[in-house]
Amino acid sequence: MPMHPTAYLEHYADIYSANMLYKHGVKLDAYLAEPARYEHLLTAPFPLLPVQTSTRVRLIRDEALQLGPRETDEELGAFLENEVRPFERLRHHRHPKRRGFASSFKRSRHAQPLTT
Repeated sequence: MPMHPTAYLEHYADIYSANMLYKHGVKLDAYLAEPARYEHLLTAPFPLLPVQTSTRVRLIRDEALQLGPRETDEELGAFLENEVRPFERLRHHRHPKRRGFASSFKRSRHAQPLTT
C-alpha cells in the first residue's frame, strides 16, 4: 500500500465518511487508492435493504399480474435477474425457555400445592 501525505488522507477520509461510501461496499483503502473511480457514488442512492428489496419484488410481481400473461413473465424474469439481488433469510429457532413442559421437569404424583 502506498504512503499518502496526511493532508491527502484527511481530505479523502472526510469525503468517504461524509458520503457514507461504506454503504456502497467500498473499503476506505480502495477509495484512497483511486478516489476518481468512485466519484459517481457520491451522488448515487444507497442500495436497498433486504426488506425494501422484497417489497420491490412483490410490487413488480403484482404489477405484472395486473398487466396479464403476455410476455411479462419472460420480461419479469429477465428484469429480476438483472436488477434484484436474491437473498435468503436466516432461519434461527430460539431455544425454549427452561420452565414447565419445555424443560425435563416432571411433577411428582404426590406433590401437594403450597398454601400460604
